[in-house]
Amino acid sequence: MESWQSALAETVTGIMWSQWAALGAYLDAEPARRSIIDPEALLVATCAFGRNDARLFDEAMDWTLVNHELLKPWRLKRISRCFGPDVQRTLGAVLDFAADRTHRNLFPGVREEAREALALVETEELFWRERGRYSKSSSRRQPDPVFLRWKLLRGQPRTRQHSGTPDLTNPANLMLRLRDYYGAEARADVMTYLLTEPGGSSCGIAAKIKYQQGGVYEVLESLTSAGIAQKRGGRGQAYYWIDQKKVAAFLGLGPKRPAFVAWGDVFCAFYLVLADWRGHPAEYQDEFLASERMRDLTLKVVPMLINAGEALSRLPAPDIKRQAGAEYGKALRAFLVRDGRVLASLAAA
Repeated sequence: MESWQSALAETVTGIMWSQWAALGAYLDAEPARRSIIDPEALLVATCAFGRNDARLFDEAMDWTLVNHELLKPWRLKRISRCFGPDVQRTLGAVLDFAADRTHRNLFPGVREEAREALALVETEELFWRERGRYSKSSSRRQPDPVFLRWKLLRGQPRTRQHSGTPDLTNPANLMLRLRDYYGAEARADVMTYLLTEPGGSSCGIAAKIKYQQGGVYEVLESLTSAGIAQKRGGRGQAYYWIDQKKVAAFLGLGPKRPAFVAWGDVFCAFYLVLADWRGHPAEYQDEFLASERMRDLTLKVVPMLINAGEALSRLPAPDIKRQAGAEYGKALRAFLVRDGRVLASLAAA
């Protein structure tokens, strides 16, 4: 992996360490405080990037054993679909392991959908740094049977159940705090968005928080009818917002609230770039083919990132209409590095 890609992967995993620490995982890291943590997006992303960090992966599984009731199955589904079959089957293995350890039928719908990805992937080591450790014919190592069912080879996971529960006084856990207040339905996540962003349409908000548009629309109309939200425009074109200071005071929140980031899109965008390089090493050795791949990635991931939050929307984005050849790659690399720095600052304590 080239230096910029390694640095980008390290930036992403550093963000994830701080977010897991804020959620209560047993990690030696400063908890994130400046941007809202999306627990479903974080778990899915760990199934992608955690394959290069066994400690992070297993501590995330440990947290899931203790806190699985905090996770929303339908959001796990919607977020993982963007990452593709490889991450979906890894998520399925993690949730299957949690079900096996707790002796409960956890996340049956998510695991069932993830099984559809098994036909599209090959059996391999879970952790990239262990390639050949279990799959070599001479190996006597016994892989974990649960992960083996998902075509993933690894040893017995180290889950000691040292994880705690999220500190709901941490501003970064606003989404979980509101779920604790409003319940498990969509209202909590819609309110999380409205408390941290200027407002939006039902379609736009649904895309950011990974819900179906119809459900978000019903919540917004209910909030409007109750006098909590305001709107302008008609059905399908309405824009909704709230008096953030007034609602925050009612909920007992401080004057400053964390930044909203659509972490599902952010983590997915970075993963798509790094996974493409990992999956097509020969093409990236050819300048022309590499440029074409980087051009296609630019079209795919740049909109995901610039629409993921206000801080990212202000960054200069690559413009393929004004670039050619190797310029695609240089512009995209520079953009990803800048985004990574901004996001790391938002994930800081």
